[in-house]
Amino acid sequence: MIHIRGLRRTFPPDRVALDGVDLDIGAGEFVMVIGQSGAGKTTMLRCVNRLEEPTAGEIALNGARITGATPEALRGLRRQIGMIFQQFNLVRRASVMTNVLSGRLGYVSPLRSMVNYFSRDDHQRAEHALERIGMLDKRNNRADALSGGQQQRVGIARA
Repeated sequence: MIHIRGLRRTFPPDRVALDGVDLDIGAGEFVMVIGQSGAGKTTMLRCVNRLEEPTAGEIALNGARITGATPEALRGLRRQIGMIFQQFNLVRRASVMTNVLSGRLGYVSPLRSMVNYFSRDDHQRAEHALERIGMLDKRNNRADALSGGQQQRVGIARA
């Protein structure tokens, strides 16, 4: 369950993107956030996983506070949040497999991630994700060799 109360996000010098957002999303609910361009939809979603730091308010996931969470606790909470970005955000020169494995960065130590070391289990998970989206045969292709739709599927596979 996601619980948001009094969410506010301002950008310097005085642009208010969100002002007093309250929202509850129950387990298993499917929710769409709609609105005009610039209404704050993406800002709200980025606040939920703290890619944007809320100016005020409270956000909780399954009873655990996201706002004010320590870096270690936030890392654990982010493991429970999947987000598909508007842009594919793939490393275009890297292989499809490397891009999918980047979704495992929250599960490996920073040192292992710096040297691009992932366990056999991580590789099996990535292969399973690629198989689910029908792209296992593309695992060694560079991301920039894929069509836009294929790039989007790779972005989803690493979430």
